[in-house]
Formats: sequence, structure tokens, C-alpha cells
Amino acid sequence: MRRVVVLGILFAVAATACGGVQVPTHNGYKGEKVKPWKKPKALKLNDKLEAKAEGDLSYADMRRAMWFAVDTVSLGTLDLRVEITPPGDATNDDFDLGMETYDAATYKMLSRADLDEADAHELNKKQSLVELPAGKYLIHLYLQGRLDTAEYVLHVAFHATTPSAAKSDFPAQVAFVPILPMVPLDDDTPKSFKPPPPVVTHVGHRPPPTPTAPTPPKEVLTARILGISVVGKGTQITVGRGTSSGASAGMKAKIQGVPGTFTLDSCSDRTCVAVVSATPDQIKSAGTVTLMP
Repeated sequence: MRRVVVLGILFAVAATACGGVQVPTHNGYKGEKVKPWKKPKALKLNDKLEAKAEGDLSYADMRRAMWFAVDTVSLGTLDLRVEITPPGDATNDDFDLGMETYDAATYKMLSRADLDEADAHELNKKQSLVELPAGKYLIHLYLQGRLDTAEYVLHVAFHATTPSAAKSDFPAQVAFVPILPMVPLDDDTPKSFKPPPPVVTHVGHRPPPTPTAPTPPKEVLTARILGISVVGKGTQITVGRGTSSGASAGMKAKIQGVPGTFTLDSCSDRTCVAVVSATPDQIKSAGTVTLMP
């Protein structure tokens, strides 16, 4: 991979001597109709539920991006880390290797790290997607400048969520029954007792009132926070409830411990995305979102 970078630098120097650096005019792919996300490279998790991949990218050589796929078999957290080696002295001042994560079933973006995010220009990027349901997820690494090249080492680790067993203190919290009054075996009503005559009230013939059906209480919907990423206007979250389970775009929602409410921006069958005016730490401590129909 170092040899590829060195050759790229020598090519740039030779081009400069012949009249300046030749900026590629193509889109960085080998064809206009290429869809590399359709055939991603599979990452197989080992016994420690970890995987590693390394390689190099070159915009000029039409190797602008690389797609990976990882399968999870249970609810858990997917940790991603990419180590980036830029092309030495030839690095553009605005160089950045972007990284995105998608749900493979819906192609819904779950996280992003590029020039528009807080970790732009970092050479060691990290992403953590919490409470992900079992399924396939795509990881996208891509160059953003037409003269960029880079080497990368991608580390993937999955941490399954272990359900906590509910603890019971029964019957420690059950109150004792109080002493009940004694009831005689025989009726002790005096023989001279006469019950009062019943009171008869005459009313007009009015039709019985029409019964009205009680209004069912509104169901309170909750959802887990699956992904957290910092965006320009706040923190973007992905919640684990979509249109198939009662959520919809425009629905108001609230995070426990975070003041105010926010609106769901867009929804798929399984998930919804929204931008919240809160820090990732505040959102992680809450863990769930309450939806208000």
C-alpha cells in the first residue's frame, strides 16, 4: 500500500512539471452505473466478536470508496474505529476520510463522520451504535477530495446486550391481613324487628339514556435509542420504532431528563431519525425515547 501512495506522489510531481497537477474529472468510480454497496466485502466476526480490514483508496485510480458488511445475531452495540494514513506531504489541507453506517435492509443512514462533522480531519475516527437489533449493517469508507489517497485499517467489535433478570422480593413486601371481626354462627337479629317498607318513587316514562362508549386511553409508545451522531444542528439519533409499530414522521417525542420535545424527521418500517438539542452523553444516559401520539 505504501508503494501505491509513493507512486501517486511521483505521478503528481511529474504532472506538475509538465504543466500542473491534473485534477481527475471522473466521479472516482469505474463507471456511472456502478453500485458498490450492492456487493460489500463481508466482515466475519471471530470468537471475540471482532473483525479487522485494511487497504488503500485513490480517487484518481477510481478507487474512491470501500463498502463492508457485518452481520449481528442479537441486540447489542457495534463499535467502529478506523486508523487513517494520509499521503504524507502531498496531503490536502482539507483532507478527510469519511465513514458512514447504514441499515442494510432499508439503506437508512445510522451515523456519519465526514468534513461536516465535529471529528473532521481526525486520523483515528470512532463510532458507537448502541442497542442495534440483530441484522446486517453496511460500513462506507470514502475519499472526499479529487486528489486524495489514503491507507486505512478498520476495526469492528460487537458487544451483545445481556438481558437483566428481573429480581423479586416476594413475599417480603406483602402486608399481613388484619384481624377480622368475629361473626356469630346464628342470626342474632331480634324477633320483634320489622324491616321498614320499601320506598316507591314514581317517575315518568323516560327512555333510558344512550350509553356512551368510554374513550380508550392513549397508548404511550417508547423506543430504544439505536444510534447517536453529532450533526451541525445538534445530535442526530436513530430510534428503534418505525411506521410498522406506530411511529410516523412529524410525531412529537421526548427523552427522559432532557428538557423540551422534538419531532421525528423521517421514518422507515423499523426506525425513525430525529435531531435533538442535547449532548450525546445526555442522550446515552436516558437510553429511551417516549413518543406522544
